[in-house]
Amino acid sequence: MNEMSTQDRRKLKRRSLSYYMLVIDSATHQTVGHLVDITPKGFMMDTQYKIPLEKEYRLRIDTAVDVADKSYIELTARSKWCAPDAVELNLFDIGFQIINISPHDSDIVQRIVEKYGARDKSLF
Repeated sequence: MNEMSTQDRRKLKRRSLSYYMLVIDSATHQTVGHLVDITPKGFMMDTQYKIPLEKEYRLRIDTAVDVADKSYIELTARSKWCAPDAVELNLFDIGFQIINISPHDSDIVQRIVEKYGARDKSLF
């Protein structure tokens, strides 16, 4: 899948985070990447690992006290695309669709978007 078709299908503009939050596999408790940008429907992370597409993952994203009343949110997400990072050649950018998240954690995602989203520029 090329980047153009991904961009065309995107309904909500992603918000680039001004700093990275850890993305952790809920089952293994291993760090799998860093959150790069997010919308209420999906997110992008960067990682050292190329991952299979269309696979569901149970993930935990560490949060900050200024956007959440707990230290992390949990969600189930499906990997939609994977591409080499344009700047850091040893990293991959992975796009995920959020497929299951609690209403409370969804509210936290919205606060992350509002607080840390880059309002004036698009990465894509």
